[in-house]
Amino acid sequence: METEFRFISLGGDCQPGHHGRRILQQQDIPFVFDWLMTPVAAVEELIASEFADFFRTENLIWEQRDGYWSVTDGRHGVVSHHHFKAGPPEPIRQVHLTFRGYAQRFVKVLRRNRPVIYVRRWIKEDGDQREAAAMRVYHRLRAYRPDCVLLYLQPHDPSPPQIEGGFIRAYNPSSETSTNWEGYIPIYQRNFARATRLATAIATRVPELTAHA
Repeated sequence: METEFRFISLGGDCQPGHHGRRILQQQDIPFVFDWLMTPVAAVEELIASEFADFFRTENLIWEQRDGYWSVTDGRHGVVSHHHFKAGPPEPIRQVHLTFRGYAQRFVKVLRRNRPVIYVRRWIKEDGDQREAAAMRVYHRLRAYRPDCVLLYLQPHDPSPPQIEGGFIRAYNPSSETSTNWEGYIPIYQRNFARATRLATAIATRVPELTAHA
């Protein structure tokens, strides 16, 4: 499946970023939320501050796990399970620089003249107010680019999918109901296609925003 729109993950786990590459055949350019466990409240805070205090060295918490070090940004509750094999304290500056670089790339995308489809998958750390928080994230994204789309993947089925402006709610099995960490590929394919149709419709309605994209 190929699309003219860039899909960018907003977490909460690895699935949206993984499928953006696998299903959509997107170029393997890392963005900040691709491989992190990120509560939706942290996404909202980080976008609002443009990652001002993200992965600061004094906030890092280290735990060893399966041959890797799990590194948590204690300020935001954001966790990396995959990036670091060496333990603290030697690579602490590396952690900071790695994620600051990814964050700066994300901020550049927020500001550029090209419509983007963002994808957010619910995780249990989001709690009961997950949908309201995801909608707040969408409005923060719209402040940068009014024709953006946020595909919000939630564990209960709004059938048919619900659309408000560029915010689309769609069903995606949660980790608790799927033993396959990669998720259900046909469901991702269907939801990516829905988001692409919505982004295309929005681009058609607001050509003055997208003619130069």
